[in-house]
Amino acid sequence: MSIHSWKINLAEWLLLKVKYPSQFVMGTNRIQAAAHKKKIILTLLPSHDNLGDHAIAYASKAFIEREYPEFDVIEVDMKDIYKSAKALMRLRHPEDMVFMIGGGNMGDLYRYEEWTRRFVIKAFRDYKIVQLPATSHFSDTKKGRKELKRAKKIYNAHPDLLLMARDETTYQFMKRHFTDKPVLKQPDMVLYLDKSEHRAEREGVYICLREDQESALGEEHRHRLKDALAGEFGDIKSFTTTIGRRVDRTSREEELESLWSKLQGAEAVVTDRLHGMIFCALTGTPCVVIRSFDHKVMEGYDWLKSIPAMKLIEHPEPEMVTAAVKDLLTKGTHDSGFPRDQYFKGLRNKISGEGK
Repeated sequence: MSIHSWKINLAEWLLLKVKYPSQFVMGTNRIQAAAHKKKIILTLLPSHDNLGDHAIAYASKAFIEREYPEFDVIEVDMKDIYKSAKALMRLRHPEDMVFMIGGGNMGDLYRYEEWTRRFVIKAFRDYKIVQLPATSHFSDTKKGRKELKRAKKIYNAHPDLLLMARDETTYQFMKRHFTDKPVLKQPDMVLYLDKSEHRAEREGVYICLREDQESALGEEHRHRLKDALAGEFGDIKSFTTTIGRRVDRTSREEELESLWSKLQGAEAVVTDRLHGMIFCALTGTPCVVIRSFDHKVMEGYDWLKSIPAMKLIEHPEPEMVTAAVKDLLTKGTHDSGFPRDQYFKGLRNKISGEGK
């Protein structure tokens, strides 16, 4: 591989180096253990505090281990792929592949993550690369258009890149801009899991609302909503999918199981987080869904709208949300009802190009 294929924009390189100061320290013991074996390199794994992204990583690994049992899985965190790429290529098996976890970081909103994705696509040019289900958002700004132009150049240059969209808007966007690449529409990988078997005594209404750049609610609106719920249902318990402490591969499952266990004890949940909604689907928890600033939650709900205990509120005035919670509490809990086999059975064949 030419050294030129490793080049990225200088500004991107410097900012990535500041964000990930340890990325240039080589360490290959774990990689060398898989030498001469067929490997799937699972990368873009998070090490931050967002349990939604960690659930995607957890589910992606579960999918690969079950569907590709003859392959070893090499997990590489987003911050570590820079130091591991050359070592992985030196120990390459002809059938090795790269899978990048999905999520909502394709675009200019989370540029470090997007730049790392481009690095992987450029560095592993001779590998089949699979981008698992993602949401794309390139803003209609000078910066957004510039980032999209770079992304198109890099994505379209790869000879064997498969893209998956987890919503219709992203699917159409990928088809329009990455014209030579196969594109599949698939649900978020977390929906590959099933955590509804455990039955717990349910008590209380829970709330999980964003307070960041992806929220469609202002601070005053959030307070009015919380006050209305408390006035109707008493003490409202809060949870968050961003837990305020770093999570890695060693603590990922424990943190996720703790949150899923909490949701299994909730009578109902109100959330504007995509994975707050998805976690409710996994655990069979009644859920009132509020839109976020873009299409991510609205179109994520499209995969789940057949679930009886799932209700979307597009214009979340407090009285509408409390009425929706009342309605779900009256109906009670149900099994998840998500048709996993319909979407994930045969996905390996689709990835290989054998399925439709």
